[in-house]
Amino acid sequence: MTTATAVDYHRKAGWGLLEQVDVELERGELEKASQALWDAAAHAVRAVAASRGWKHDDFADLGDVIIRLIYEEGGPISLNTNFIIASSFDRKLSRELPLHEAGIRYCRKGPTREFLQTLEDLK
Repeated sequence: MTTATAVDYHRKAGWGLLEQVDVELERGELEKASQALWDAAAHAVRAVAASRGWKHDDFADLGDVIIRLIYEEGGPISLNTNFIIASSFDRKLSRELPLHEAGIRYCRKGPTREFLQTLEDLK
């Protein structure tokens, strides 16, 4: 996959998964909605990383991308805050955290949407 193709794939996947959150919430699938929220954020980070040729294979890599965007490129501190918020919805990492529909809805419309848009603007 070329760099441009990878960037485009991850960008589209991120926005598509953000929309999927609403579908899963309407179905009452909180677990799937939560995971889609995190996956949307992860794809957005991967899009930015791919555009710069940075490693983005696992969770630690994604965190490193966020820190590099802040320290090396002057990205806003809110990137890290919103990354942490989004990562709390990863059901693979946070199985112990209870699901809260209002929290998913809030983060889908607020911090996670803002996160994706901020990353989009950095590309």
